[in-house]
Amino acid sequence: MDFEPNVFQPVLASGEAVTWTGRPHLVPYLLTGVPFLVIGCLWGAFDLQFILHMSASQMGFAIPFFALHLFPFWGSILYSVYLMVSYPNVVFAITNQRVLMRGGAFAPSFKSYDFGDIDRLSVSSGPFESMVGAGSVKFSTGRTTSKGNIVYAQIRGVDGAYEVFKQLREAWEKAKKPSAAVAGS
Repeated sequence: MDFEPNVFQPVLASGEAVTWTGRPHLVPYLLTGVPFLVIGCLWGAFDLQFILHMSASQMGFAIPFFALHLFPFWGSILYSVYLMVSYPNVVFAITNQRVLMRGGAFAPSFKSYDFGDIDRLSVSSGPFESMVGAGSVKFSTGRTTSKGNIVYAQIRGVDGAYEVFKQLREAWEKAKKPSAAVAGS
């Protein structure tokens, strides 16, 4: 196990056992924020051109307007800071009943996905993950957005992603078997 399972003790049900834990690699985890940072910086550069070409008489209007209009720029920087601050709290786990995800910037927060709800498991390794021998396991959560789009979650940037995928798939199939037997009755 990559990380102590006792970090999940506050949310484990009676009889629930942690079978795998893992943490993402730092670099691939932080690089997930780069697309937002690039878009935010481009947005900021675009606005900066307007600000530099404004006359002093227009600044009374421009300062409050651009303070709001530059939100994508500030937001992308804040998201990058969030990723750095939250990294120590990020841990993933597979139990005999569900997938658990721990995160949060200043205090731990947990997300839980029961095996009965998840579906569409997949595994991949992007270019930055491959450089450190990591990968990601993605699955649908059984939830949809208000527009009907499927909501996905993922165990990102962990070592041995293909083994994690196999373990999750086996636990998921094992959890599905009793419901299939009941449905056939």
